[in-house]
Amino acid sequence: MSDHPITITVTGHAEREFAPNRCTVVLRVHADGTTREHATDPVTSAIATLTDLVTELRERSDSPVKRWTFDQVRHGRHRPYSKDGKTRPWRYTSSASLTVTFHEFDVVGTFVDTVSEIEAVAVTDLNWWITRKTREKRIAKVRELAVRDALAKAKGYTTSLGYSDFRALAIADPGMLGLQPGPSPRAGSAPMMRAMRSDIASASEEGGGSFVLEPDRITLSADVEARFEAS
Repeated sequence: MSDHPITITVTGHAEREFAPNRCTVVLRVHADGTTREHATDPVTSAIATLTDLVTELRERSDSPVKRWTFDQVRHGRHRPYSKDGKTRPWRYTSSASLTVTFHEFDVVGTFVDTVSEIEAVAVTDLNWWITRKTREKRIAKVRELAVRDALAKAKGYTTSLGYSDFRALAIADPGMLGLQPGPSPRAGSAPMMRAMRSDIASASEEGGGSFVLEPDRITLSADVEARFEAS
């Protein structure tokens, strides 16, 4: 075996699944009618009911609600046409949207169940996510595992080549060491709404009442490039 040192350049990859620590429920309030009052009244009533419900949760000493937002009520009208092209009477619409972010998940199912029964209210999205501070801690751990993966590869090459010693020369993000760019690290993927709706439906049918949501875990991944010198 030659006494000259040899350079070994490898990539490292790691991914782990983590539980989300936030859930944002997106609500849409909408109604239409032949008069402005017919469209406005159900929306106004629904917003008042939702506001009372969320305020009650928010003011609890052990509040499960982290924050909530309310978009202003929007009014509109349009004039539909019949099949033969004749204009029909005006149709009036009113709509608004609300988001409620939970950091305790035990009440999310009950909340969704309750608001779904309110006239003019629809649950349009359930977004499970990880906060930035927590994500940074999680991704730091995943990056550490990616470096260990690169280190294990380098040790394997060193042993295969018959060298006994090696030292790190560089650790970098993908592409920084001139290797062919690989897939960029994923920040995380939220559960598919289609799957969540199926879970909600089946839970409601089986239990006949409120249900407990089981969020999908979120995958975080990281890739690194590393260069070592073996001798």
